[in-house]
Amino acid sequence: MGLQSGQKLLVAADPRVLLVTNTLFWRAALLFSLIVVLLLALLPVADKVVFSGQDKLVHGITFAALFLLSKQSLPAGASLWPIYPGLIGYGVLMEVLQNLTGYRHMETMDLLADLMGLIAGHLMVELVRKTQRKPQASRL
Repeated sequence: MGLQSGQKLLVAADPRVLLVTNTLFWRAALLFSLIVVLLLALLPVADKVVFSGQDKLVHGITFAALFLLSKQSLPAGASLWPIYPGLIGYGVLMEVLQNLTGYRHMETMDLLADLMGLIAGHLMVELVRKTQRKPQASRL
């Protein structure tokens, strides 16, 4: 049995290490998340609004999470930039389908919130990368 593209062979006492590096697992998690988010986006919404901008916040958080799942789904060292058009296209599809339901409406501000979520997810990735590369200061 050979390794799939993007998978690493690690010898570790802890099997969770293999789970974290297994792109097949992350791709399945991403696909599942994309399906669930789309289904939830097409359901009728209750008129219960806790605060103004609540919908945009949900869009941002959702797309930040989708960015992180997408990043994990890529082979190690792959560019993160292709995630943007893929998930923005997904956001456009979601808005078009919502508009076709008759009880949901297409909102261009949702797409802006999606983009802000993608940027937030990307910034989180870069922050983690930066802290992992930071050399430890000597305490002499």
